[in-house]
Amino acid sequence: MPGARLYWTLVFTDDSLEHLAERNIEADDVADVVFGRHGPARVRGHGRGKDERWFVVGPLAEGELLTIVLRAAAPRDLEADGAFVIPPTGLPDDPGSFSESMRLAVTAWMSHDDEIRSYRAWLRSKGGR
Repeated sequence: MPGARLYWTLVFTDDSLEHLAERNIEADDVADVVFGRHGPARVRGHGRGKDERWFVVGPLAEGELLTIVLRAAAPRDLEADGAFVIPPTGLPDDPGSFSESMRLAVTAWMSHDDEIRSYRAWLRSKGGR
C-alpha cells in the first residue's frame, strides 16, 4: 500500500509529557503513530506560519487509533525542562542542535468515532483494509 514516510524528529518536554500523561498517552505512543510502526499514518496540515499544525491519525499496537496534533518546534523547546527528542530511528536522545524538521506534540487523544470513520475511508482509498 502506498504511503509517505515521515522524517520528522519529535520533541517532548516535561510540560508536553505531563499533558499527554493526563490523557494516558506516552511519548512512545506518539512516536509509534507518527512513524507508522503499526500501520499507515494519515497526516493533514492546517494553518500557516506560527499557527501551522499537523493532525496525525494512526494505529497503536493494539489497533486503536490515536489522533495527535503537532506544531513546528522552536529552539526554545529544546531548552525547556526535560527536553528530549525521538528521531525516526525511534531511540530517545538528548535534543542536540535545532532542526527545521522537529515537531512538538501539542496534544493527543484516542480518536473519536468521526476520526475513525475518516481514517478508515482514507485507508480504503489507498488500497488498505
